[in-house]
Amino acid sequence: MAIGTKERTEMRDKLVSQGYDWKYIDEWQPKVTLYRHCPVYSPSGAETSPRGAAIHNLPGNPDYVHKKTRIGLFTWPPSDSCQCRWCRSSDTGKVENTSGTEAPRKRKRKSRIGS
Repeated sequence: MAIGTKERTEMRDKLVSQGYDWKYIDEWQPKVTLYRHCPVYSPSGAETSPRGAAIHNLPGNPDYVHKKTRIGLFTWPPSDSCQCRWCRSSDTGKVENTSGTEAPRKRKRKSRIGS
């Protein structure tokens, strides 16, 4: 997939704003390991994937990595010097579950059959 100069510059600016190196878009690896900077909770409120968990063999293309930064997955492990919003939000290294112990419920849809 070839991208134009304008798209390349926009993608590079987005990745740089997330903390990635300026050259990442030109030198990306085909497979990377991403680390959770934001823990994942089950609907009951239990932590299912802790902060710092590694997820191996994910695509390394810049577009995919940029999408994953929005949910707290980065190519470096969380640390005290990390400046992402999840690492900065807490002194203890844990991000508070802002939705409480309940996960948002899906809205029930009306059946269109027989209408």
